Amino acid sequence: MSEQDKPRATENVSSPKVGNVPRRRTRPRGLNEWQDLITEQLDEAAANGAFENLPGKGQPLRLNEHPNEPADMRMANKLLKDNNLSPNWIGDRKELLAEIESLRAEMKRRWEQVCPGADAAGSDREAFARSWHRSVRDWEARVDELNRRIVSLNISLPIWRMELHRLRLDEELKRIGAANGDGESLM
Repeated sequence: MSEQDKPRATENVSSPKVGNVPRRRTRPRGLNEWQDLITEQLDEAAANGAFENLPGKGQPLRLNEHPNEPADMRMANKLLKDNNLSPNWIGDRKELLAEIESLRAEMKRRWEQVCPGADAAGSDREAFARSWHRSVRDWEARVDELNRRIVSLNISLPIWRMELHRLRLDEELKRIGAANGDGESLM
């Protein structure tokens, strides 16, 4: 065996050349490179028949099992589903969302009624403005009550992504085109 063919016991890692061959710098693989490597290996395995004798081949997938579902909740959730029931928080959330949409529809309908009154003259215009102020005060109380219920619901939700945002009256008024709730645009 020649001197060049013998493996070296210690090589200088920082040297740019190993023998006469330039050393190739290695860098960590990126996400796309890993995905390409994995896809390549899966395609190769499939071509070699590695997936031919898998248990359950040709049978439908069981998609009703949730891999992230805690084992202690699995039976409770199955009982609820089998009896067409749902946890309280789901019904409470749906009810709250319906009430929020109802409030928004009422606000929009009321704004559309009041807008033509802004062009009225004298006492009619003042009457419309007073009526608008009363509506805004009523909505303020409803928004406060809905926000109280939203906070209570958010505390009971098991999934943080399901939380509802608290309502802000000024944002709700902007949503319908009423820049503010003071009725200045009506005066």
